Amino acid sequence: MNSPMPRKFVYPGPEAGCSYHNHSNWSDGASSMEEMCRAAKAAGLTEFGLSDHFVIHPDPEEKFIDWALPVEKLEDYIAALQKLKAELDDDNFTLRIGLEVDFFFENIDEVTAYLSRYPIDYLIGSVHYVGRFPVDHSVPPWEKLSAQEKEEICQEYWRKVLGAASCGKFLFLGHLDLIKKFALIPDVERFLPQAEKVLDAAASTGTGIELNTSGWFKPCQEQYPSDAILAAAQKRRVPVVINPDAHDSAHVNRNFQTAAALLQSLGFLR
Repeated sequence: MNSPMPRKFVYPGPEAGCSYHNHSNWSDGASSMEEMCRAAKAAGLTEFGLSDHFVIHPDPEEKFIDWALPVEKLEDYIAALQKLKAELDDDNFTLRIGLEVDFFFENIDEVTAYLSRYPIDYLIGSVHYVGRFPVDHSVPPWEKLSAQEKEEICQEYWRKVLGAASCGKFLFLGHLDLIKKFALIPDVERFLPQAEKVLDAAASTGTGIELNTSGWFKPCQEQYPSDAILAAAQKRRVPVVINPDAHDSAHVNRNFQTAAALLQSLGFLR
């Protein structure tokens, strides 16, 4: 039986020439799998992972999620990546097979046990739902919430991220402070204590985090996670990988130099 996540990142983390958080049109990306992988190789990346969304929501009302890889297409997805890997891998480039898996307390063990049957190199742990509420889909759902409801969503979001960090199933966690995406949460910095608990758990389980450059191009206009969270990760020697969260072949290493400079300024020396 194959097992996801055959290795763990070590502090300070992979070099900027690696890119592991990327999506194709097998989930919600705009570019084909082949376009993404060939663009990564052309960009001079040494390791590139495609990690389309994999979501099994425990609520049966959320059975069909149109922005995620359909479960029944998982084998085809892996076979297509293996074919590209055979074509593209050489001494200077390695293609990795990944998935971005939504964390739910109710089924994380079942989902990862199912995925362990397949030759998957790594899993990214992310939280996109609080209950049935989609935290990063669009602005209108947030605008319908009261201040108290927003607070409850945020608190539960961080509780779920803590669960993802504690379970030890993931190579790294995706976009830690995603709830700031639409710049609709006041004083988002006040959640630093919750983030520090997540980082403590990540350090304990050997789980990395990412500096996700896509946040610079969202309404929050800040990378995920914030400087304060990154600084807290550095103190705990939690490994960090720079990722673009690319949904287009033009973005496979977007803002990597800026991200590397930021990590260096925060003490992540290589």
